[in-house]
Amino acid sequence: MEPGAIYEEKISSKWITALFVSIAAVMLFVLVYFWLIVHLDNNILIVFQLAMFVLFVVLAVIFSGMVIKIKPQSVLVKYGVIKQEIPLENIENCYLDEGSALKYGGSGIRKVKIEGKTRVVYNVHGTPRVVLSLKEGEYDELVFSTRHPDEVMRTIKEWAGIT
Repeated sequence: MEPGAIYEEKISSKWITALFVSIAAVMLFVLVYFWLIVHLDNNILIVFQLAMFVLFVVLAVIFSGMVIKIKPQSVLVKYGVIKQEIPLENIENCYLDEGSALKYGGSGIRKVKIEGKTRVVYNVHGTPRVVLSLKEGEYDELVFSTRHPDEVMRTIKEWAGIT
């Protein structure tokens, strides 16, 4: 656990990471096959294959896992290289998201409107989600997956002074 963190959790998306790594491996194989074995002189195809390989490696890194850190001053949610940090004093309420994960379209990061409120969602397939209602900001709620929703909600409520 990071020094100063009250709670820390990493959720891995093994199946989606495996999918992107597999596709990247196929793209690399095709690139090497065209370039070294066939000696293809079509630079556009070589560059395209290289770009696809890089794209799927980047996607594998981004979707490799999500990290949740609760610190004395903030809640940090990070999915790959994309992160959100919310000061505890900006959290109005914290509760379990009872709805289906299908409304978010699967794993990943989304910005959606639910019941008139704008939500930023960090979702990992097959895990429960916690909703943080925010007092102010560019969106109304932050939603994120966690394997331990009761512990996360209890910790946030305690440190944010939510009754």
